[in-house]
Amino acid sequence: MDIHKDGNLFEQEVFKRLCDVNFREIYKKVLYVGCRDILEKMFLEELEDKITGVVAYCYIDNTEGLSLRPLMLASLLDDGIQVFTFPRQEDTIYILRLRTGTMNMSETHFENRHMYIYGLDQESHLFFDVRTVNFPVEENRDFINNINHIYDADPKLEELRTEKYAFLDQFRHISFPDDVEALLYKEGNEIEQVWVRLMFTVGNEFFGKLLNEPNQEFGVHEGTIIGLSLAKGKKDIFLVFNGRTAVLSGDEQE
Repeated sequence: MDIHKDGNLFEQEVFKRLCDVNFREIYKKVLYVGCRDILEKMFLEELEDKITGVVAYCYIDNTEGLSLRPLMLASLLDDGIQVFTFPRQEDTIYILRLRTGTMNMSETHFENRHMYIYGLDQESHLFFDVRTVNFPVEENRDFINNINHIYDADPKLEELRTEKYAFLDQFRHISFPDDVEALLYKEGNEIEQVWVRLMFTVGNEFFGKLLNEPNQEFGVHEGTIIGLSLAKGKKDIFLVFNGRTAVLSGDEQE
């Protein structure tokens, strides 16, 4: 299937690096990603020379961060792309994780299926939103809906991913948008930086799971759900542990 746009694609400013965009620009979007190097690791001699990348759907795995599931193989043309059936197997899942630097393929299992995971280097792999070339997304709607069904977060967390909370973006990890950099403060201790996985908000407070064990005694530990508040410094704004913790009910823990 050939999908075209007016003019030479290479003359348009459509190509971007994954590290140069806010996660909302790619979250729940269908993207073309130039990743011939990754595909050669996936398929070895099976890959045709003309294949340059994939058309893939981007989602957030709460524990693994920004991820993409390939929809089609793709060959880049001057004025668009040509797409081909992705060689799927019923017992195999291919996933691309967004990382800084590349990583070796890893294999795991999910619901009795093989899961092969590859790393996209956010600094070197280029992409563009396939709406630029009028890609027929609706033809893949069932596949996309199935991914959303598996990976969509609790509505409270989905809200924290929206533009309404863009002021939190300065604290987010580039590959893990739900994880924010926060500060622990206690009189007599040095200020300590930790990572917290956001879960929900109450008023002006944000609650999330502490992801690493503090080096000092703050009364909280890895796995504790802690409260965070914005604090203004002389020049910057910080996300700081406010001394409050939360305990989830059984339903919420699931």
